Amino acid sequence: MYSQNLVDTFKTPDSLQELSFDELYKDYIKTWPDTLTSKTYLYSFLKKAKQENNQIKMAQAYCLLSYYSEKESEKIKLLNRSIELSKGLGDKTYPVEAYSFKGGYYMKKGNYSKALDSYLKALPLAEKVNHIEYIYITKHNIGLIKTEIGKYDEALPLFRDNHIRNSKKQPIDTTRFTKSSIALGTSYRYNNKLDSASTIHRKAIQTILGSDYHYKRFYATIIINEGINLFFKKEYEVAQDSILKGVKLIDKNGAGTEENQALAAFYLGKLKLLENDIDAAQQYFKTVDSVLQKKMITPLEVREGYEHLINFYKANDQKEKQLAYINKLLRFDSIVNREASFVASRLFKEFDTPILLKEKEKLINELKGDNKNLNFLVFLLLFFSGLIGLFLYWQYKKRRIYQQKFEELMHQKNAPKVSEEKSKDDIGVPKEVVEQILNKLLLFEEKKQFLKKNISTTSLAKDIKTNTKYLSKVINHHKQKNFANYINDLRINYAVDRLKTDKALQNYTIQGIAEEMGFNTAESFSSAFKKTTGIKTSYFIKKLNSIDRS
Repeated sequence: MYSQNLVDTFKTPDSLQELSFDELYKDYIKTWPDTLTSKTYLYSFLKKAKQENNQIKMAQAYCLLSYYSEKESEKIKLLNRSIELSKGLGDKTYPVEAYSFKGGYYMKKGNYSKALDSYLKALPLAEKVNHIEYIYITKHNIGLIKTEIGKYDEALPLFRDNHIRNSKKQPIDTTRFTKSSIALGTSYRYNNKLDSASTIHRKAIQTILGSDYHYKRFYATIIINEGINLFFKKEYEVAQDSILKGVKLIDKNGAGTEENQALAAFYLGKLKLLENDIDAAQQYFKTVDSVLQKKMITPLEVREGYEHLINFYKANDQKEKQLAYINKLLRFDSIVNREASFVASRLFKEFDTPILLKEKEKLINELKGDNKNLNFLVFLLLFFSGLIGLFLYWQYKKRRIYQQKFEELMHQKNAPKVSEEKSKDDIGVPKEVVEQILNKLLLFEEKKQFLKKNISTTSLAKDIKTNTKYLSKVINHHKQKNFANYINDLRINYAVDRLKTDKALQNYTIQGIAEEMGFNTAESFSSAFKKTTGIKTSYFIKKLNSIDRS
């Protein structure tokens, strides 16, 4: 490792040799923007930690040094080393902060799946050591990912909770308060709460007015966001003034992000379309494209700019330019689809991927002067006819299977007992202990304690007064499944019985039913339901409702 080699050869300056960890850290904080000086303090910090074999301090040094690494491989190695050194030591800050740094790096890269993976590892660790600050920060960051994939309603409460906490802190942390305000204001806009967004923006501006540093860093972003908000309020003239002012400040102070620049240009383009100034609108949409080509960012709302350019060049029979922007839109969509399990259908409109691919092939053939268009179209027609036929057959088979599984569930008198293997095989647990655990599991099932949230082998082992090793072995052998599947099957079988008889429960949202059954999210409940029953929750409820109406 590059930094490892450097620290091995690094000699701590005489002036720093007698300083404590706290003194070295305080000096580093004062000079953190200066890379060379900061590294000197951090290498001295790391050298001292290695001499004293202090793993947590080593983890802290590696984590902070990662900020100054320009190469991704080096940055990730440093963060992984920080995690490796501190994992399992019960420290309040590490490895939580290293996971958070790692998630933040991937978030900026537009790699939301890897960012989410890091945040989901950070969150339970922060909760375990009750690190309140990182619990809120991590949930806020997960909200950012939800926003990027279009789950605006789910992101809003995460931003709101973090903002409320930052509002109550005394003295106020201006940076964190303002960042949470920007995220919350944007989320309010996405959820069509435009007045709430404006209120948040005003409060954020009031907070940063007293600090030249924070004003230069955040003011441009806030007024661009408010300008976009005013666009949706149909206050077009003021919206344009606000966005243009923000853009000028970004150019002047170097503040804001590439996403701010792209959004500003996109909405200025939309405003120009309202004025019927097509040329100006196109220039703004091309500015959006130039930003997106440089960075791996894909703000969902700017997709419409590509659609406009494609339609314009199509109407003017400029096929090369039309093809160029179709390729760019396909790239945009591929990035979005790679990182998200789904993207809202309203964002695709008339140019979804299959149509774009067909249009692309057609244009390529026209530009090449290919005279075999008829044969090509016949081939496409046959190919897609075959695909449609296969799709319809698959749908038919799927409906038959779903109907069969639904009927099996309806004829099922009550929840099947979790299968229990009575084998006398030695599983490394005393027989009397096995009997005690099985009896207590029977009581656990009868009392429906599996409906409690966040059940783990640790919590259940504690409740039934055994250890996790014995409990896992008994469940694996006698229930013939692992712990997670054991709990999920109990919950889903209970859910099936409840839904068959409880009409009120049938009217709950999937999230509501999930919470009733002990799941934290609708996604985890739906996944477990499909795995256990073979059909989707929504299909099962729909069929139950159709029976009630008949």
